[in-house]
Amino acid sequence: MASPLKMIGSSWRWLVGENVSARQILHHGFLVSAMLIGLFSAVFNYLMELTVPAYSLALLVISLMIMVMWYRSRFHGEYRRMSWLFCTLVTFVMLPANWLFNNGANGPTLLFYLMASAYVLGVLPPDRIRRGVLISGLMLMPWLLLALEQTYPGLVAAYASPSIRSLDMGVSYTLAFGLLSVVIAGYAKRIREERNISRAYAHKLERLSRLDGLTGLYNHRTIHEHAETWINQYEKACLLICDLDNFKLINDAHGHPYGDQVIATFSAHIQDLSHGIEGKAGRYGGEEFMILLPGNLATARQFDRQLRERCDASPLMHGNIRFSAGASELRHNDSLASWVQRSDEALYHAKAHGRDQLIVDHDISAV
Repeated sequence: MASPLKMIGSSWRWLVGENVSARQILHHGFLVSAMLIGLFSAVFNYLMELTVPAYSLALLVISLMIMVMWYRSRFHGEYRRMSWLFCTLVTFVMLPANWLFNNGANGPTLLFYLMASAYVLGVLPPDRIRRGVLISGLMLMPWLLLALEQTYPGLVAAYASPSIRSLDMGVSYTLAFGLLSVVIAGYAKRIREERNISRAYAHKLERLSRLDGLTGLYNHRTIHEHAETWINQYEKACLLICDLDNFKLINDAHGHPYGDQVIATFSAHIQDLSHGIEGKAGRYGGEEFMILLPGNLATARQFDRQLRERCDASPLMHGNIRFSAGASELRHNDSLASWVQRSDEALYHAKAHGRDQLIVDHDISAV
């Protein structure tokens, strides 16, 4: 059986919504709190005879209106509409009425105006005109009410006694504290939400800065960084450099969009194969690709064979993808430059002796 605290927490999450934005959670939480406070205030004011009975009845009606707003926002996706409506109602109707019927400047309305301001600034969607009207209202309405009270003091209901005033102020402070807690919790969630969004964007930007835009493979800088790491961490590794054969002729004959399709398709084959053996693949240049493979030259030969089989099994509109490749195995005293140079030399021999083949640096012979 769930504990009371868990039940309360589950009920609150249901009331405010779980898979919605922090603004909506703050909005729903404030609506629920305002509705409960309105119901409590109606009963409290009536029992303590703080105001005329008609105002207690008005509070009940307003509480029911807030409940409808919560329902429309929570279950019918009308968050924006209901937030504007509720903010307008609070600023220009509910709090001015509370001022007049609940002892004006001597009562708790200014305290609730501050709570409303914190809520409004946190939930309003971006709309300069509406925001301007509501924020101006929150700033100016208390001044207008103070001026009205000074001019027509008989409009404002007075407390029956100092003890009643102390009781009302104490209860109002407790209610305002509850509203402030809801607002702070909403702001805290919004901060966490914005922080998570910022982190996600930062991670995405960092990831994009390391990838080639067309192929999704690592870019030149990043594949070099991985190669440097492998030199320090791996005892057995191979570096394979592939170059698409006659790629300039393909671009000239069929256009650059088709050339991009060739590069993207070839990259997808490389990506799939290298992931399967925990290799790393990058776009080394325009139509050149660098692949880091764990293991010895047998692994490089197997990778090259599987890559050619994939290219043969999925021809494009103007034929199969053909490529030359050069491979070298990591040596004990290798630097990045020396390792790349041996693979480059092997690739050069592959292109110079017929293309469409793999050459390894050990014997500069076709495999």
